Formats: sequence, C-alpha cells, structure tokens
Amino acid sequence: MKITKLSLAAITTAATLSSINAAALEESLKEVNPSIFEKLKIDGFARAKVNVKDTDSSNNTVEDIRLSAQLNALYLYSDKLAFGTTLAADRNDKPAKSKSEPIAGYDADYNKGLYVDRFYFRYTANDFTFTGGKQDISSPWTETGFNSSRGNGVTALYKGVKEWTFAAAAFSQTNGLDDTRLGVDIGSNRNLYAAGAIGALKDIGLGLQFWAGAYENVIDTALFADVQYSIEGFKIRGQLNYSKLDKDFFDKQGYTDDDGIFFGVEAGYKNDLFSVGASYTKNDKKQPVYGLDGDNIGFIKVGSDLYYYMINTIDAQTYYVNGGLYFDKLSFKAGYGILESGPKGYDGKISEAHAGVYYQYLKDFSVDLTLAALDGGKTAMSDSISGTLQILCRF
Repeated sequence: MKITKLSLAAITTAATLSSINAAALEESLKEVNPSIFEKLKIDGFARAKVNVKDTDSSNNTVEDIRLSAQLNALYLYSDKLAFGTTLAADRNDKPAKSKSEPIAGYDADYNKGLYVDRFYFRYTANDFTFTGGKQDISSPWTETGFNSSRGNGVTALYKGVKEWTFAAAAFSQTNGLDDTRLGVDIGSNRNLYAAGAIGALKDIGLGLQFWAGAYENVIDTALFADVQYSIEGFKIRGQLNYSKLDKDFFDKQGYTDDDGIFFGVEAGYKNDLFSVGASYTKNDKKQPVYGLDGDNIGFIKVGSDLYYYMINTIDAQTYYVNGGLYFDKLSFKAGYGILESGPKGYDGKISEAHAGVYYQYLKDFSVDLTLAALDGGKTAMSDSISGTLQILCRF
C-alpha cells in the first residue's frame, strides 16, 4: 500500500487556519490526493466548559474545567459501503486536585490525549443499513453523542415502510453507562440487546416509539413506549417503561419486587418568541430501575442538574415548569423543579431553580451560561449554587 505524505505547504496551510473549518481541511487534503479524499467527509467540534459550584457541605468552592474535542471521519468507498471513525479528547481538570478525573466510565488515562471513540463499517442495501464495530448504543435507556454510551456490536436499520424506522442492535461489550446507582460495574463485557420501531407521522403530528431490550445480568426485560402529538406549536407527550430485573441482581439490591414501572407526561407550547412547558414523572415504589445512563436520550428529565437525582431513585416523583424567550441570536431560559421521594429514597423534597442565556454568535459558534440553585430541604442532600459556562465551536 502506498502511503501518501503531506507536503510542507499542505501542513502549513492546515496548521495556520485562523478558524477551524472542515471544508477548508477537506480541500487541503484533496490537493494532496484527490482520488483518495474526494469521498472523505470530516466534521467535529471543540468545547470548553467551566463549572463552579459552592456547596454547604464544603468550605471550598469546587471548580471543574472540562476541555473536549471530537473529529469524525467518514470515508465512502461506494454508495453502499463506508468506514467511519472518531478521534476524541476529553479532559476534566479540578484545580484543587492533582490529576484529571475520570469521565463517563473512562479511566483517567483517557483524559490525557486522543483516543478512538468510534470505529465501524457501514453497509447499505436498498432500505437496510448494517453497521458493525465500535459505535453509539442508540436506545431510550442509553446516551448518544459525545463521550456517551458506546459498544462493540452490530446494528441494523430498515426504512422500507413510509414514515417508520425499525431498528435492532446487539452489543457484546459496552462502556459509558454511568449511572452508578445501579451498584454494578457499569462499562463492562455485559451483552446489551435492543429492538425498536420509530414512527414520525408528520401529516397528523404524531410521533411514536416502541422498544424492547435487555442488559445482561442486570435487566432481563425492558419495554418502552413513547407517544407525542404536536400541532401548531403545542406538544403533549406521554411515556411508559417496564423493567424486570435479573434475579441475582435483584437479590443484591434489596427491592421488594423485581418488576417496576416508570411513567411521565409533559406538555408545552413554543413559537418564534417564547416557550412554556410543564412535566410530571413517577418512579416505582418497589423497583425503580429504568435507565442505564443518567444522560439517557429517551426519558423525560427535569432541571439543570436535578434529573441526575431522579434516575433509578426509588419512589421518586418530579414536578417541573420551564419557559424561554427568543431574540434572534439571543435566547433566555428558566425552570423550576421539585423531586419528592419516600423513606427508601431521599426521604423528602429536593428542589432546583435554574436560569440561563444562550448566544449563537456565529452559525457554528455559541456561548451558553447557566446558573442553578439546589435546595436539599430536610433531606441529607447539601444545598448548592453553581454556574456553568460553555463555549462550543463546530466545524
């Protein structure tokens, strides 16, 4: 195999771009060898995120400085076959500590440089798409996106029915499942299986999702349903999840039943000027496990940080209201949420108020600032005030 080397001029061009731009990078590569790079698609992002938190339980303010970047490359061998990979860097520094902290189940060593986040082959034939390799685990119970739920496995999609997508997935290894309330070594060699049907019936404003899944030695059966109806800016959504735990896992948790139900509803209205919304969720009193990741993509969540405390918490129910204002590139958001749980949970009420401002400076460059205040009430949870500044550049 012939290895093509970049000329000094090409290296200099790529290194001195005043702004990161995927199109410019692609053009530089094409100048080196057009026959190779004309089918190469490149995109990604760079992000700086600073969080400052003042907690009643600590005399010191805690700062987190998270620097993240991702580079996605997709090479199209033909209209049917493609190869994709993702290189990522993710570092979470705490000035009060001597080394970086692990993120999302990754060892701290991964925060010291680039790592391969995705590595997969994709084959498309008619209405079928098959993907094999290290990839996102897409399901209601897991998280997609940067530094999220990953696995080595295979997925299949079928889009031969108008307005419907059918999905199936099997993974022999998983990582990035970071809800430690499950009390197991999340991010392991456990098999994960999922199958779903997703409908987008746009003519009548209806969205439907139905999923079934299992996570080896933790959840024997998971069933998920989500129904959304939208019309002229109004939206109402309801969802239901049933889970049955693995016997050995159930015996270790001390729950009174191996079956559990989660349900939630939300409603809202949004136009070009403002938005308002409200939601309610309820976890089971006997067996609350329903999510494999705190940042899961399927379930109704509340608040800025409050939703981390609701995931898999026994006998938890939440109430949440929110609103937003929109002015061209500038928008404002605010919300207030309450989480209540019984003696086996937090044994009381936790509340959170948050507000934020978002500025879309350029098409691919934005700044986001969020302030949040958490009140632990009479529970063991400490009160806290936090601020998070995020700067994001996509390319």
